Amino acid sequence: RKKVVRELIFDPEIEKTAKANRKAVRLEHQAALLASGTEEILEEEVPSSNTSNDETESMAGVDPPPRRTLGDYGQATGVSESNKKLRLFPLSLTGRAKDWIDTLPPNTIASWDELELKFRERYFPIHKFLERWNDITNFEQGDSESLYDAWERFKLCLKKCPKHGLDNHAQMQHFTQGLRAQTRMLLDASAGGSLKNKDESEARELVEAMAQNEYRVQNDRGAKKKAGMLELDTQTALLAQSQLMNTQMEAMLKHFTTAPAPQMQAN
Repeated sequence: RKKVVRELIFDPEIEKTAKANRKAVRLEHQAALLASGTEEILEEEVPSSNTSNDETESMAGVDPPPRRTLGDYGQATGVSESNKKLRLFPLSLTGRAKDWIDTLPPNTIASWDELELKFRERYFPIHKFLERWNDITNFEQGDSESLYDAWERFKLCLKKCPKHGLDNHAQMQHFTQGLRAQTRMLLDASAGGSLKNKDESEARELVEAMAQNEYRVQNDRGAKKKAGMLELDTQTALLAQSQLMNTQMEAMLKHFTTAPAPQMQAN
């Protein structure tokens, strides 16, 4: 069998290339240790040569193994999600929260569930939970708040209270009950009668679609009007209809109060 020998490429900065190769191998090795849950980082010697392992094996007539990338190490087996969260969560903290977790006695937390419980007890006590839970269950749309802003604020309330225990149906009930009457009328009209006739997923999709449409219309117009104000023609039509009904009711009451009572004739 004839061996294929590759021509080596001359590198005028061989030391610089070797240093870069050593750094790349060191970072790859550290990433592998982090993904496997190992805390010790072993030193690895890399020969200061511009000839890679793949090239050496190719010159020897041996097919090189597939090159591993950094993403491959993220699929390491044998490491539970709990251990991953337990190791990475402290890196996301800053300020007093980081000082708090750094001062915990060693070997006092063995799982992610224990760390989550202690963290919630420290920074999310029961009174704060009840306050944010009430923000969800007693949600109300502001007088000058648009449907889009109200919907985004409600979703933020849910995010701030992740353990609220409300299913999707209950969430939509609390949201729609807190809307202004005018907003509910528009939703009912868009639903073809009543939003209550829709199931939870259909109602959520309708609210999301109307909120996004309202947001796009406001941006397209570029007006700086107060969020939540109905369009002038819609508001005027509703007001005119209400005034017409009041006028008709007043006329009927006046007719009944001024008309003479019928007299009974004796036989």
